[in-house]
Amino acid sequence: MSAARAAGVALAAALVAAGCGCGGRPVSEAPPAAAGEAVAPVAATAQDAATAGGAEPASGGAPGPPAAPGEPNHREVVLFFQRAADDTLGPERRRILLTSSIADQARQIIGELAAGPETEGLLSTVPRRTTVLGVYLDRAGTAYLDLSEEFVSMHPGGSSEELATIFSIVDSLTYNLPEIRRVRFLVGGEERDTYKSHVDLRAAYIKNMSIVRMEEGG
Repeated sequence: MSAARAAGVALAAALVAAGCGCGGRPVSEAPPAAAGEAVAPVAATAQDAATAGGAEPASGGAPGPPAAPGEPNHREVVLFFQRAADDTLGPERRRILLTSSIADQARQIIGELAAGPETEGLLSTVPRRTTVLGVYLDRAGTAYLDLSEEFVSMHPGGSSEELATIFSIVDSLTYNLPEIRRVRFLVGGEERDTYKSHVDLRAAYIKNMSIVRMEEGG
C-alpha cells in the first residue's frame, strides 16, 4: 500500500471513529461545516427524522444553480468516485435535469453514482443495482436516504471500500446541494448498525472535502 493510500485510509477511518461513539452532538444542534474543513460524522438516531425540526419529504426547496448555456433544463454537478491510485476521491462532472425538487436532484445524483464513472482512473463506489426508495430532508438540513437492499448485498465490503462509498454519496450531495448539510442512511426503510461490517450507519455524515483531490478531473 502506497504512503498516500495509507494516509487516506487512516484519515477517513479516524474521522468515522471520532463520530461514532456515544455523546455526539444531536443532529439538530450540530454546527455547519466550514468549507474545506475536515469533519466527522455526527451521532444520530432514526427518530431524529421526526424530531430534528420536523422531517418532511424533500419535494420542494430552492432550485439549483442556473442551467448551463444551451441546456435550459439541465445543470452541471460534480460527482465523487474513488481514485484507483489511492483511497481519496476524485471528481467527475455530469449533467442532470434541473428541477425545483431537491429530493429529485438527490435521486439523480445517486443514480449517476450507481451508473459508475466515465473517467479513467476512477472506480465505482455505489453498487449498480442500488435504487433510491426515498429521500427526506428535515428543516435542519439532514437528508435521510432510504436505499434498496442491493446497496448492501452487492457491495464487496472492506473498510476502505465502505468509506469510499459513504463519502462518495455524502460529498456528492452536500457539494452540489447546499440545502443538504448532513446525510443519514436507511436500507429498505430500516436503520442498520453498520454498512457490511465496518462503517457505522447510525451516524449522520457531513461533508469531508479533505479526502477529495479536486485537481484531477474536476
